[in-house]
Amino acid sequence: MTLGILLPTRGRPANLHRFLEATVMTAVDWHLYLRLDYDDPEVVAYDDVLEHWKHYENQITVVSGERVGFGPSLNELAARAEIHGISHVGMFGDDVVPVDHGWDAALVEALGDDLGVAYGDDGLRDKHSPDLPTHYVTQTEVYRRLGYLAPPTIRHLFLDNVARDVGRHLKNFVFVPVKIQHLHPWAQGEEIDDITYREGGRNSQVRRGDRKAYLQWASNREWKRRLA
Repeated sequence: MTLGILLPTRGRPANLHRFLEATVMTAVDWHLYLRLDYDDPEVVAYDDVLEHWKHYENQITVVSGERVGFGPSLNELAARAEIHGISHVGMFGDDVVPVDHGWDAALVEALGDDLGVAYGDDGLRDKHSPDLPTHYVTQTEVYRRLGYLAPPTIRHLFLDNVARDVGRHLKNFVFVPVKIQHLHPWAQGEEIDDITYREGGRNSQVRRGDRKAYLQWASNREWKRRLA
């Protein structure tokens, strides 16, 4: 089964090249859904990366739009994957690098026939809760029932918490020991900190707003009703 890899990216064409290089080498059956911003200052460099990987253009769908944040971009990509009939989708960031061969198939297969959430080893499990899925795979049916992967009130953060809550609620929350490195400043050092981190995950105003939105979402039973 083809995995729809959902990848919003901004300001990091080199990371996209790195991700594609790793995916081509390690994934078994994949289609990349890429979200770009119209106002990204690196838009020309992204075009160059896509030109480099043009032999895989049938496995890459590019969605461009106004800058709306990681969460809304993720939902846009999930909607496109649903239209294409993709059965499984995964949330990934542009600072992720798959390592183990067949990681995509392993995550899909781990879910089995029941709706749920599967995730791998991001290399940071000693720095955050070990069961925090900073990347994950789920069935497109989960997106269809909820109407989103990212709750509409969340712009960027706590989407891993959302996925964990969904997986636990569905009683199918699976850790798969495949290595998918999350090359975050926590692990790589502050020298890789950039404007994308500073405007997103490391922005205190965004963090406060998204934390409040996540807690409100988590306490609302509506999402559980939709998954029934």
